[in-house]
Amino acid sequence: MLFEKKVEDLRKIKYGGRETEAFLLDVVKMAEGEAFEYIMGEVKFGGALVDLTLKPMIPRKETEFWVEQAAHAILGSKKYQGLRREHLEERADKKFEILDLFAGSGCVGLSALKAIPFSQVTFIELDAKLKRQIEVSAERNKFAADTYDVKTGSVWEGAKENFYDVIFAVPPYVPAHMKEEVMGELKAEPELAFFDREGGFYFHKQIIEGANKYLKGGGSLFLEFDITQRKGIEELIRNSGFKVYSFLLDPYYHECAVMIEKK
Repeated sequence: MLFEKKVEDLRKIKYGGRETEAFLLDVVKMAEGEAFEYIMGEVKFGGALVDLTLKPMIPRKETEFWVEQAAHAILGSKKYQGLRREHLEERADKKFEILDLFAGSGCVGLSALKAIPFSQVTFIELDAKLKRQIEVSAERNKFAADTYDVKTGSVWEGAKENFYDVIFAVPPYVPAHMKEEVMGELKAEPELAFFDREGGFYFHKQIIEGANKYLKGGGSLFLEFDITQRKGIEELIRNSGFKVYSFLLDPYYHECAVMIEKK
């Protein structure tokens, strides 16, 4: 978005069209490199409002695009339709269990809560301060307190075995050696959210190898990766023993995420 457009949106949305002293200070912050989204304090993602007060990784449109595809796939699945039918016939009170790994701002899990009735979302995020950030967003969306649980942990820490119908994961996947090259673009955001410990597949490997342990039978893992990693991701999937998987697209028709099914 052009700087002039950001200024216009800032004036219109945050300040009701007024050029106040606070507005001018925000313009200066943007000119000095502060992210527009942080100055606005929130973004919309998949119909959910995501609070950015504590400056988590800013949700990406590319992620939102495939997450909306995933929500449509889930809502149309036999597994979900069976649960929905039982609820509508008042023969069940169980939840559709969703796990959001590497939750960050919580944008993926929050959008799932918004889009998927009868869902219960567990968020796991390493950065302790973001536990409260996710809770603030959940409160602002008016989600019932018994529909979500936010845990602090690394990868699978705090997850339940054979428990989840769906797992979402958007792990760090920028190789460590590219840090200097990309931090100019990402300087306003937390490094922890972007950089892998090794060559870009460290966390993907842990997620794919662990998914079978935590998914219910018939459950699905949705995993984001960089468009340059597609071949390596497919190799990890095959080596893990999963047989059924398909790729999802970003807005530019690149394969950027994968749905892996546990049979």
